Amino acid sequence: MSAQILTGSFVNVASTAKFVPIAAQINSFRLWNLTRSGVTSQGVAGSLTSDRITYAEFNPNLMSAGTALIKQNGTAPSVLAPWNNGVLPQNGFTLFDAANQVKGPNIAVSSFVPNAANTVFTCGAAHGFVVGDNVRIGSMTSAPELGGLVMTVTAVGGGGTTFTTLLDSANSLTSVGVVYKVGNAGLPPPSLYYPEYRAIARISLANPMVVVTLVQQNYQVGDVVTFQIPTAYGMQDLDAGTDGLPYQATVTAVNNAVGTQSLTFGDVDSSGFTAFAWPLAASYPASLPVMLPYGEGNLNQLSGVVPAPLAYGNQNILGLVRQNLGSRGILIGTGDGTNAVSTGGLIGSTTDAWMWEATTSSQTYY
Repeated sequence: MSAQILTGSFVNVASTAKFVPIAAQINSFRLWNLTRSGVTSQGVAGSLTSDRITYAEFNPNLMSAGTALIKQNGTAPSVLAPWNNGVLPQNGFTLFDAANQVKGPNIAVSSFVPNAANTVFTCGAAHGFVVGDNVRIGSMTSAPELGGLVMTVTAVGGGGTTFTTLLDSANSLTSVGVVYKVGNAGLPPPSLYYPEYRAIARISLANPMVVVTLVQQNYQVGDVVTFQIPTAYGMQDLDAGTDGLPYQATVTAVNNAVGTQSLTFGDVDSSGFTAFAWPLAASYPASLPVMLPYGEGNLNQLSGVVPAPLAYGNQNILGLVRQNLGSRGILIGTGDGTNAVSTGGLIGSTTDAWMWEATTSSQTYY
């Protein structure tokens, strides 16, 4: 057996899960919050003024995913803080392998409030989701048109029983169903390839056009996309251009903050388009409205196409699709930085400096 110890450090973004890529088999992972241990590091001043998790450990062979063995500081009266041992039951450590993904448990959805911009779902019990989690809904008895959607959680409330997404459900009926976690915005793309197909939440009638997606997307400025908008959603203007070829748009700005999840297309004036809206349940079944990467070619060889050459026209080369991004590693969960029952998590709402250590090996004996 060969073993290796890997180390690293990072400064977190407040209330955002952190992914650490580690290709080798992880036998144990340890994490220190230097800032909340009173250590000044990486440009962040140390502090002992609040109760926070300062040390966490995880053994994926012996512990459940999403948990952590922790030590938590109490408020410091002077230079030393009291230290308590315990277990974090949620939003701890989770191994991630893009080629071997495991969905979370089914959680009952007792209702949701139809809304044009921010749909709130209510679960029958605490769901354990945090802002940034990607979840899939299904078995929506009165809203089958929403079944199978993956959405990013943009807010959590109701003592951990409600969650909000950017779904436009104004034309849907309130319904019961199920929901389960499929990933997190901090994880690499689960489809292995960049960029990905993305279901559209809404499209503005404006110049320039802004498209909001149900989960974060991995497009970059300069990427070219096309659209597939089923007739039930309106805005057929994006399905084909005046030349009969797919309508192509170039990304000019990206805002991937959870709760925004938008792309701006400076070359598209949608102010005169027909409106985009999610359909009634009576329109079920219908395909999802999606934005997808478009192929890149040298010259368009179609005769009679004006203007010519049409740089991205009808080519069978996907030069704009980046390399395989299959990845392995560990996700550090987020919450309030404590072991609180419904809001607990390793990373809290402050910006802190961290140090980690992973022991990896080619074989393990238990």
